[in-house]
Amino acid sequence: MKQVKETTKEKAGVIAYKYTKKHKNGKEPLVLLVTARKVKGAWVFPVGGVDKGESRKAAARRECEEESGYCVEIEKKLTPIEFSPDGRIIRFTFYLATVVNTTENWETDRTREWFPLSEATDRLSDIFHGAALEAAQHLAKKKR
Repeated sequence: MKQVKETTKEKAGVIAYKYTKKHKNGKEPLVLLVTARKVKGAWVFPVGGVDKGESRKAAARRECEEESGYCVEIEKKLTPIEFSPDGRIIRFTFYLATVVNTTENWETDRTREWFPLSEATDRLSDIFHGAALEAAQHLAKKKR
């Protein structure tokens, strides 16, 4: 019997957040979402593939900058998410991050927008809800 080699595709991204006084007195964080390319009208956290020889953190920073124009500082690694839509494992590793700079060079065919975390969860596909919930738990502890 021929053995099938299991392959895992690594993806990395960020849940970039900020607090503003204009939104609920800064009590609820705003998170960055961008429109997806593969599914029209869908919102996602900035995320993409990890290049050969690249760390997940570096890939997460790069993807955020490419997709949104925001340069971020990584804070905390969240629990990886795995799913297998076609037998191949896709692993998403997200990091909490804050914006430290912006660039003019980004994928302007995407829309980028800051949403209250509670609203963002309603806009995301189900696979990312766990990452959003974990981010909310970490941010609630941090805010205290």
